[in-house]
This record gives sequence, C-alpha cells and structure tokens, in this order.
Amino acid sequence: MFNKIIFILGFLLFTFSMSSAQSNDSAEQIIGSILSDVKVNAIKTNFKLAISDKSNPQGQVSNGTFTLKGNKFVLEMDEMKVYFDGKTQWSYIAQNNEVSITEPSEKELSETNPMAILSGFKTKSNIRFSSKNKSVQNHSIEMIPKNKQQDISKIEVNVNKNTNSLISIKLINKNGSVTQLSLSNYQKGVKVADNSFVFVTSKFKDVLINDLR
Repeated sequence: MFNKIIFILGFLLFTFSMSSAQSNDSAEQIIGSILSDVKVNAIKTNFKLAISDKSNPQGQVSNGTFTLKGNKFVLEMDEMKVYFDGKTQWSYIAQNNEVSITEPSEKELSETNPMAILSGFKTKSNIRFSSKNKSVQNHSIEMIPKNKQQDISKIEVNVNKNTNSLISIKLINKNGSVTQLSLSNYQKGVKVADNSFVFVTSKFKDVLINDLR
C-alpha cells in the first residue's frame, strides 16, 4: 500500500478560453514554478488515498499527513511513519518498534515523493487542460505520458482556482487500477527544520534497526 502512494502537487492554470497550444505551454510553466517553489518552501497536507482495481472495485483506503520540502519528506500514517532526508530513508513501524533504513532509487522515490513523479512526468507527458472536467471552483488538467509503454495511461489533477492548492489527483493505469488522492488542510510555506526529515534513533527506546543499505 505504501509503495503505491503517489502524489502530484498543484498547477496554476490560465483561462479555458485560451488556445490549446497556449494552455499547454502555460501548464508546463506552472509545473516548473511549483517545483522551484517547493525547493525552498515546505508544504504540509492531510490526505486520503483510495486504490482500486478490477479484482477489488471497492478499493483500499488509507489516511495520513505529508510534509515536503524540496526532495525531503515525512509521511505519517497510522501503521507507518517514513522519513527521507534527500539520501537516506527510514520507515518506522510503531507496532513493532522497528525501523528499516534504505537509500531508495529514483524509481522507488517516484512511488512516495510527489515532487519526484511530478518532475519525472513534466518533460515526458503531454500536458493539457481537461475538456471534460470543468467547474467554477476548480481547474482540471491532464498529463498523458508520451511513452505508451508507461504503466500510467493518464493523470487527472484538480486545483482550487482561488488558492492554487491541489484538491485531488487520479492516476489511471493501463491494467485498470485507479489511485484517487484527496487532499485537505493544504498549507504552503510551512516552517520545517531540515532535521525534521531524519529519524533520530535515540528517541525510540530499544528500537529494532534493519539497515538495508
């Protein structure tokens, strides 16, 4: 479940009255702006994640919070808390008082860090405003991978027009599985110290350490 948690962060769109080519250019510029902003300004958000597929149409649901600054993040769920300082990742399971330490690959990070997948798809997708999903409150955008061999066939994103905050994201896979992410209490410019993204062993008495590096 954890490895399927994929976020994509906000897009600030121009009006739908613009031409298709202009809109696509604007969307790409917006993504670049968001990536640049998060390098220096942290965000924090609550999330609800639902994953479904053909064998389980009702899906599985998990909730938690996510704090991100640049390529560093902390992911908190009931069953697990994950820290990543830009190189090393600590996955702590409180029930077992156990932490696993790894140095994840770029592919592995793309399954947990919203900026990693956003950055990866920025130049590898056709980005456009949705012609089907329109609302007064939210902008809708689609990212279609150029490489047809990608497992993901489409990414759908909704952004609040007034706050430019991400509302939801849906990843549609070729195998029929769907990942739906809904965000709430989206906070920008959160003050977070860099050491917040590091697991401090001394704070967890008798913790079992699995160093897999």
